[in-house]
Amino acid sequence: MADELDFIPLARAAALAYARVFPGESAREMKTLDVLALVLSTLMPLYQRESEKEAPREIEKATLVAGRFTRGATRLERAGRPPLRFLVVARRDLSAALEALAKDAATIYRISALTRPRPRASSLTRGV
Repeated sequence: MADELDFIPLARAAALAYARVFPGESAREMKTLDVLALVLSTLMPLYQRESEKEAPREIEKATLVAGRFTRGATRLERAGRPPLRFLVVARRDLSAALEALAKDAATIYRISALTRPRPRASSLTRGV
């Protein structure tokens, strides 16, 4: 059985990913963590832990594709099915995933466009 210290919550991994690609900032919105959970799911296996006494089981790619992360990367919602909760990642996989993410400028740009506040247009740029 896997030691519980070998895994961390997906929400925590998503927060670490945000800190890695946007140093000095913290993810304040749940939507941001949801987006980062999606990105991490493409870079590393995700697991669900039913209880603290059971070993985490890997979530199949088809399940990930059919769902969406919600509530700050704490749930994977699926149409017509109960949500998956207690989502975790293996510590051994996290470092490589964060490194890959940090090197992927296109993905960082997409994350930024989806989650970071945009400056409001001034009256000069709107032609008013």
